[in-house]
Amino acid sequence: MRNQRLLFTSLVALCLSLASAADASTAEVDYVEAGKAKIGVVKVPHGSFMMGTDLVIKADDHWEPCETCPARNDVERPVHEVTITKDFWMGEFDVTQEQWQAVMGSNPSFFKDPEKPVEQVDFNDVQAFLAKLNAMQHKWTVRLPTEAEWEYAARAGTTGETYGLIDEIAWYDGKTRENTTHAVGKKRPNAFGLYDMLGNVWQWCSDWFEPYSNKPAADPQGAATGDLRITRGGCYYCGAVHIRAARRNRDLVDHKSRTIGFRVVATLR
Repeated sequence: MRNQRLLFTSLVALCLSLASAADASTAEVDYVEAGKAKIGVVKVPHGSFMMGTDLVIKADDHWEPCETCPARNDVERPVHEVTITKDFWMGEFDVTQEQWQAVMGSNPSFFKDPEKPVEQVDFNDVQAFLAKLNAMQHKWTVRLPTEAEWEYAARAGTTGETYGLIDEIAWYDGKTRENTTHAVGKKRPNAFGLYDMLGNVWQWCSDWFEPYSNKPAADPQGAATGDLRITRGGCYYCGAVHIRAARRNRDLVDHKSRTIGFRVVATLR
């Protein structure tokens, strides 16, 4: 029976991967001007979804607790309904080192490669980047996604822990165990046409961390104040238990790491 369940789960994930690749080919893509570079953004339609997970993970499930992430995933519960009331545009990829260099004139990343995600940028660094990028814009206002927008976009209509077979959609500490980031866009996208939503680098969100409520919410923004900002998606260094759409992490605003980057959200002015 256990083997049958595993086979069924694998077949479902395979179908999701194939469907997402087909759907991504019809994604609506536009561009944000970023000096000598451009940032591709994909239109994400508004809608509702169930945020969080019923999955219970403990320290003995290969979960490595850290200073800002406890030994259980209690913060991912309760599952609750969230509505995103307006369409928005999200970065097709994590912001790359080439794009960061074009806006900021420097590259803070540890793993130097123009096609890899920029990393070693803290929350305040990202805000400085966004301020400069917005000063270049006439069409767009660019910002970080909210945590709810991020999870909605990552799921792209799916309800499981991932939007496809993990080895096909994410760079993580799995079979290859390569201790580095990777060029963006080399794995399968989700059904919205977004690449690397899981794995490669954690992604900053705009929210201050707060526990979930079980009440339905529309366009939640997170706590008004706090000590920790949300990061999402897992990274190349993470085990599979962290490569999940519902996985919540949080970091100090001045925390720089070779495992943390970001992607943008753009709204029409």
